Amino acid sequence: MIEVNLNEVSEKIVEKCMGVKEDEVIMLKGGIHNFELVENMAVDIRKKGAFPVVSADTDRMNKRTIEEVDINYLEKTREYYLRWLDDVDGVISLDSRKDPRIFSELPEDKIGATRRANRPIRDKFNEEKIRWTGMGYPTEEKAKMYGIEYGKFWNMFWKAIDTDYDRIRDDGEQLAEVLREGDTVHITSDKGTDLTFSIGERRILVDDGVISQEDIKRGDVGNNLPCGEVFCAPLEDSADGEAVFDLAYYRGNRIEDIHAVFEEGKLVEVDAEVNEEIFKRVLENSQGAKDVIGEFGIGINPEVNQAIGYTITDEKIIGSIHIAIGENRMFGGRNESTLHWDLVMMAPSFSINGEIVMDGGKISL
Repeated sequence: MIEVNLNEVSEKIVEKCMGVKEDEVIMLKGGIHNFELVENMAVDIRKKGAFPVVSADTDRMNKRTIEEVDINYLEKTREYYLRWLDDVDGVISLDSRKDPRIFSELPEDKIGATRRANRPIRDKFNEEKIRWTGMGYPTEEKAKMYGIEYGKFWNMFWKAIDTDYDRIRDDGEQLAEVLREGDTVHITSDKGTDLTFSIGERRILVDDGVISQEDIKRGDVGNNLPCGEVFCAPLEDSADGEAVFDLAYYRGNRIEDIHAVFEEGKLVEVDAEVNEEIFKRVLENSQGAKDVIGEFGIGINPEVNQAIGYTITDEKIIGSIHIAIGENRMFGGRNESTLHWDLVMMAPSFSINGEIVMDGGKISL
């Protein structure tokens, strides 16, 4: 396993990715298992003359909250938090889940209640353009769940974090220009995908790991780590056809070969080879435009080389695309929903206005 210098990682996130400035208030979220990195970022934020506000979760606390708290309380929005966000300039969130498998049996109606409670908070982030960085984190428990050797998972993740951000920006902008000049996207795959939709004049975003001043002026205030995707919000009523997604995980449950049929942008039929009922239960307990196409994304991180089910890395793989259903207002769409669910497709082909952009997972520009 490669050695990771968490001091260097912290400095990169605080200074380059988030661009923290003096007197800003930055909220830090994480788990006990990755609190060393949270601690480092808190100190680095203070070194910039800014102010960190730190919180940490545990799997056990989150699980007990869902199990033991009445659903009527779970669906109540934290009004104090909404007021407090008036003073927050940015949020850095590390994946606080050490072992997602312990959440696999929780009642979906209660999970849906927490999503309803958090929707006004997500709306506030979007309306106020509060900067945010969401970062994954590798653990042995996740590696077991995804069926990958821990050392391999660890190495892939941290290499993807330490990739050349300037190269990702340049490669991403080249691909983004192709999308900006086009409109109709047609996706096919060997598994039976045959889907078309329009991107119109929607803005095309490049997640290169850095929230620049130019990004902020455009209203693009969020990023993921690992970074590395080009994405947009398709016209919500334009998707027609069928798509087959390789795999997804939901709270520790593996869902395989998801077959989705879209008509005028809406998901009208869905089945899966494994855990179909879980997919449908999530939709049933979500609100708003939960079943409407929300995102089209293309992976461009050269260090992510294997799809394992961890969406934050899978969707960055060169040779993959992802389609999301649900909420998309934060990047230029109009779907309002408690759900945003990225579904990854490996080695597809797609064209824009008839011009081939990806052929069997290989980008051809």
